[in-house]
Amino acid sequence: MALGDLKARRLLLYLGLVVLAVAFALFLSRDGPTGNALGIVVLATGCSNGEQVVTFRPDPTNAEITYAGLVSASDDGKTQPMTVRSFGQLLPVPSGKETNYTLHFVALPKPGASMGGRPLAYTPGSYTVAYTPVESAHRVRVGVALERKGIGGYVGRLRNCWERKSLSPLRWKSYQDPVFVTSEPITNAAPTTR
Repeated sequence: MALGDLKARRLLLYLGLVVLAVAFALFLSRDGPTGNALGIVVLATGCSNGEQVVTFRPDPTNAEITYAGLVSASDDGKTQPMTVRSFGQLLPVPSGKETNYTLHFVALPKPGASMGGRPLAYTPGSYTVAYTPVESAHRVRVGVALERKGIGGYVGRLRNCWERKSLSPLRWKSYQDPVFVTSEPITNAAPTTR
């Protein structure tokens, strides 16, 4: 057996062991069932400047809110909406049950957060949204996602870098696909507009 053949076989053996080790690590660190039912807890509702204001937190508290929208009070949230993936995020496709598109974030649980160049208030552990009501009651629909851990988290960060053509997502946490849940019906304190 030639020395070149021996080196080639040894290289293939090492490469095979590396692939096997990576596959085993991915298997051990995969996102399994959470064991927790994901949801939201409404902490407060009120009216400010003619808008309905709702403050809520994710359940469990270590989850992340990836999306917030408004749906009719008749949408009980028992079925997941149709979704589309955009820049790595899973978003619901608007349907006839979504009645109002004026919802916007007012406060986030991240200091120094901003949306669209507009700074937002900091509320530790909770999110605050506001909307202009068009019906007497609505439900808030949110995407609740748990953080990816281990190698799956790094793979998610790399995928986000690839999709955004930027290295900044390497610093961000990576999350599983969200589960879309709705709040209990919220009776609007603000006057409805038509």
